[in-house]
Amino acid sequence: MKGFTAVILLLVVSGVAVAQTSAGGQSNPQNANAKQNQATGNGAQATPQQPTGRHVPVAKTQDEYKAYQDAANKPDAPSAEQAADGFAQKYPDSELRGALYQRVMLQYQQANNSDKVVEVGRKTLNVEPDNAIALAIVSSILAVKTHDTDLDRDERLAEAKKDAQKAVELANAGQAVPAGTPPEQAAMYQDTILSTAYAALGGVAFSNKNYPEAEQNLRKSVEQSHAQADPINYYQLALTLQRENKNPDALQATSKCMEAAKDNPPVANVCKNLQDYLQKVVNNPPAK
Repeated sequence: MKGFTAVILLLVVSGVAVAQTSAGGQSNPQNANAKQNQATGNGAQATPQQPTGRHVPVAKTQDEYKAYQDAANKPDAPSAEQAADGFAQKYPDSELRGALYQRVMLQYQQANNSDKVVEVGRKTLNVEPDNAIALAIVSSILAVKTHDTDLDRDERLAEAKKDAQKAVELANAGQAVPAGTPPEQAAMYQDTILSTAYAALGGVAFSNKNYPEAEQNLRKSVEQSHAQADPINYYQLALTLQRENKNPDALQATSKCMEAAKDNPPVANVCKNLQDYLQKVVNNPPAK
């Protein structure tokens, strides 16, 4: 999840730059294409290309954008959340409300405060129901942090599945990546969202003891080519394969887990413990 946050933070910065120039009325994607056509000698014969992808939010006035900047520059998540609430109250129709709440959600993610991530993620989705970042993050946390003893277990897992499925749909439709994102960043962005969402779907299926469905989604999670490998997803896959009595395949997953966790000793140690156990099972299968 740290890798996810790092990728998204990089792209959020790019989105803020677009919002700033658009708010000032000095630039927009069509103007940029027109300037490029003029510079390359295409002139009036060229048709400006419409940007594809998720709409980048813009401010309607300079005052609105300045208020957005003030709220976005708060040094910690609690003060940033308070500022975002104040901004949303003052500018109830602003397109930048979701961007602010998304920033706060990522700040809480960096602080490992999962309860607040879900809370602010839901605020983000109340403003932007198609925010693939919030959908992927909220679904992943609900899938991991929901236990059989929770009174609202079924509701939390249902929410996780719904959010993850929507994140996958948006990503596959090209609506998860902000318009104008450079291709190399867009590929990483989209694959990271897909990897996170598929992991959430796998976690929900695992909790419901639907291990074939869990395996299918977890394999999709670790196969996203541009996404940074998450060792936890490999660990979950190994546990799933173990439940299906596919111990040789589970062993391979633990090796991938340790490789991905080489810079994270605690996670690597957990993977190694599972690998040692599986190796004993493979070498000494129980009598039929």
